[in-house]
Amino acid sequence: MGPQVTFTTDFFKPIPGEDEQTNPGRFGKALAEWLAERLKERGVSVEGVIPEDFGWVIMVVRKPFMLWLGCGNTDGSTTEWSVFPVAEPSLMQRLFRRIDPTSEVEKLKAHVAELVPLIPGVSNVIWE
Repeated sequence: MGPQVTFTTDFFKPIPGEDEQTNPGRFGKALAEWLAERLKERGVSVEGVIPEDFGWVIMVVRKPFMLWLGCGNTDGSTTEWSVFPVAEPSLMQRLFRRIDPTSEVEKLKAHVAELVPLIPGVSNVIWE
């Protein structure tokens, strides 16, 4: 099971004007907000949902490294979505290998693996 999951559902609708915060045709705010709420219910820290070029980010933590989930639609679709975890250690942490974010990424991926099947109308779930 890879770190990125793609799936199909018409449950998440683009929010009018949301792609003005990201890029034209890039959606995922409804997905990100839904996932953020489910994560909070599971006791996972969530600092917020923020726009990015590719879609939306659920910021989990910023220290000791940034840990977040990327959420967005597949190019040209409003029913195919992807979610992927990202850990961003600082340059110094990477150079000196002081932090290994692997276990935190795996925990976040496990939450996503348990939550995706709960999305109303979800189908075509593929881990890459």
